[in-house]
Amino acid sequence: MSHDHLNPDRFADSAGVPWDGRAFEPNSFAGDDGKADEQLIEAILALHAGTGTLVQVIDAFRKARVLIPLLANLGESGEGAHGQTVDKSADLSIVTVETPDQQNGLPVFSSVEAMSAWNPLARPVPHSAVKAALAAAAEGNTRIVLDPGSITEFVIRRPALEAIAQELPWTPSYEDEAVSEAFDKALAEHPELAGWSIAGGDPLSLLKSAEVELTLQLAKALTQEDFDALMKNIAKSISESEVIALRVDSLRVKLATA
Repeated sequence: MSHDHLNPDRFADSAGVPWDGRAFEPNSFAGDDGKADEQLIEAILALHAGTGTLVQVIDAFRKARVLIPLLANLGESGEGAHGQTVDKSADLSIVTVETPDQQNGLPVFSSVEAMSAWNPLARPVPHSAVKAALAAAAEGNTRIVLDPGSITEFVIRRPALEAIAQELPWTPSYEDEAVSEAFDKALAEHPELAGWSIAGGDPLSLLKSAEVELTLQLAKALTQEDFDALMKNIAKSISESEVIALRVDSLRVKLATA
């Protein structure tokens, strides 16, 4: 029997690349019991109770192991011996969901239990939070949705997602001095305004509203036509700020009440 097809060099692979120096990467999640990171869950529950902050949740998320769900996509199908449809192949792929604000989001989970409640057919793949953020960005997502449908649901918006992926510190945009200065610069050119302020618009980060709420105070009463023109000019001024574009995920504008 001929064995000409076998690789004659036992010190290299079939492409001639030496085996020397190659090894399997250690599995940092070996022995993972599938349970949620306690510090992450505590941070989210503290946020809900009013005793925690968004920064504390993001910092806990950075250190946590999360589970990315893979779902099977039917590849080729054909007809079986008895006329039934059979799957010839099925590929596992990362899931993307549409969020309530019409953005693309990567769902991730703190535990196998939370993932199974979301979709019992999903296959959990453990990753560090940094790798999950990189995976989200690579798939074109601007959101990470942690534990969707659970009491521990939490949405990581684009600026925080980018900070996690790059392992950089993150500050909510409405607490960022550079963002405040950018709004000051953008709004100072409008004499119709007597003042303005920014605050968080979605305190639990559940996409219930825009990330930032900008409150405007008019210097005097305006006609509807003048008011519409002012709002159009303000929108233009804000859109021209690179700092606001990069650091503010979404913005809601309202008028101060008397």
